[in-house]
Amino acid sequence: MFHSFSSIWNRISRREPEPEPELEPYLAPPESPNIGNNGQKGIIYSVAFSPDGKSVVSGSSDKTICVWNADTVFPRDKLWKGHTSAVTSVSYSSLGDIVASGSWDSTVRLWDAITGREVDEPLKGPDTDINSIAFSPSGNLLATGSDENTVRLWDLRNMSSVASSLKGHFYWITSVVFTPDETRIISGSYDKTIRIWDIERETTVIQLIGEHTQGVRSVDISPDGSQIISGSDETALRLWDSHTGTMIGNLFEGHTRWVSSVNFSPNAVYVASGSDDKTVRIWDVRMCRQVGEPFKEHTDTVTSVAFSPCGRLIASGSYDQTVKIRNIIPGDFNLNSSNEFDIRHKDDCVHEVGVPEPISQYMSIQDMFSLLIKHGCTDLSSELDNSQGTAILISGGGFGDIRKGKLRNGNMIAIKTWRASLIEQCDYKTLKRATREIYYWSKMKHKNIHELMGMVIFMGQSLGMVSEWMENGNLHEYLRRNPGADRYQLSMQVTSGLEYLHSYSMIHGDVKALNVLVSSNEVAKLTDFGLSAMSGTTLAFSETSNTQAASTRWAAPELLLEGALKTEKSDVYALGMTILVRFIQLFEPTLT
Repeated sequence: MFHSFSSIWNRISRREPEPEPELEPYLAPPESPNIGNNGQKGIIYSVAFSPDGKSVVSGSSDKTICVWNADTVFPRDKLWKGHTSAVTSVSYSSLGDIVASGSWDSTVRLWDAITGREVDEPLKGPDTDINSIAFSPSGNLLATGSDENTVRLWDLRNMSSVASSLKGHFYWITSVVFTPDETRIISGSYDKTIRIWDIERETTVIQLIGEHTQGVRSVDISPDGSQIISGSDETALRLWDSHTGTMIGNLFEGHTRWVSSVNFSPNAVYVASGSDDKTVRIWDVRMCRQVGEPFKEHTDTVTSVAFSPCGRLIASGSYDQTVKIRNIIPGDFNLNSSNEFDIRHKDDCVHEVGVPEPISQYMSIQDMFSLLIKHGCTDLSSELDNSQGTAILISGGGFGDIRKGKLRNGNMIAIKTWRASLIEQCDYKTLKRATREIYYWSKMKHKNIHELMGMVIFMGQSLGMVSEWMENGNLHEYLRRNPGADRYQLSMQVTSGLEYLHSYSMIHGDVKALNVLVSSNEVAKLTDFGLSAMSGTTLAFSETSNTQAASTRWAAPELLLEGALKTEKSDVYALGMTILVRFIQLFEPTLT
């Protein structure tokens, strides 16, 4: 009877301790994370990096698993579905070929990390909520912690439970992790204790008891196996000697609400923590103190934190239904918005995630060009007609000029040039945003998106963005010249392009006819996406300035309020206004 009640309570409760008095808040760090999650529609309970650092996997209350490309910040594939209840814990095997997921549906499922298909039948024990899973370092074993108050061990070579479960806790188990030598398992429980189990003897070797005064939510062990970090419904973290079970140093104090998740950095010098106070914090275990300011991007409880394998990034999941990846040291930045600053020497890092080189406001045109090319943008320098000076100037203003040119194969192109003299005047945030958006633009591949073909250094002094020349101009001009055009079909094409952007968590921000180009075969293509938030700046191929005032006619009413943010909903409103005006013009040709 008690278990049934606690299981139901587990599903509907945030397990909140008695409210604590609010402390003075910290100032937010200057940089924001680079992954926002619109793929899953529920609480993100767990996040984990792949061993090569190229992917982040997340488990959600919407019963799905999502794998994100840590470099391009896009989902690798469709959501993985199979669980019938919330996915509370996810983990990669040491080889990175298998992803395991634990759920409140009482099962553990194994997935092929490449195809997303289930491997074998689900592992199923007693009918109880699974709160935590962990692969052994070899990948042969898997441990689970659940509401049945036991640690279960599974042999993945024959997909069976190993002997009897490890019993000793008298309340639900919230967290499990293997020691590096694979001989022991660490478990944290809501009974306020941490246990170290001997796998072979199936007994408790050490029980850490008497220090935590409230339920333990998360435990992790250092890469060398010498230390354990724990977080609980208290606001402080505790560091332990794994050999003696004694507490090391002082409490790690700073959070103002319970600590949901803890994780060691790969070099064991730092610990990351997530909390109900909506922050992610970094701690120096040598000093038992916080490093820098907390990260405050989440708007609700932070449920899970994970260091990347090189220690450069930290991923986090939250009740606010987002996954975020951030810089562990504010300041510099790269194409992914967050700087992947290595807290060890770079030579220690085998796998590089994203773009390790920082972009600063003092970089030259050539530096920016080289970095963009290195990380995926196409270098069209050899394809551009030698007579760059003959490219026709179409319009100028903002941060550069738009020119009409051609490639060696004769194809006509548009070249948007960003002048070096103007780049030097950019402030930190503008340069960061512009460079990131060029990178994002290069990844957009859709028939109704104006594709960025590649980059060039134009006339030796400007950063040039090359795209197909749209002979029919923008939608407004095209319909004025061709009143009999199929407006319904064009509207569907614009809608398809916008839907594509939204599927990758991108906001257009300035949908209107002037930002829709029409190809020679009469296909509508969205342009200027993602750049409109840079007031007074345009990097895409539009002949108009991109200021807020210029687009008021199409803007959703809420955007007229001070501090309002552009969203998918405001994009849809602007899309509706654009379509409406195009059809009204059939009856009111003089409408502009």
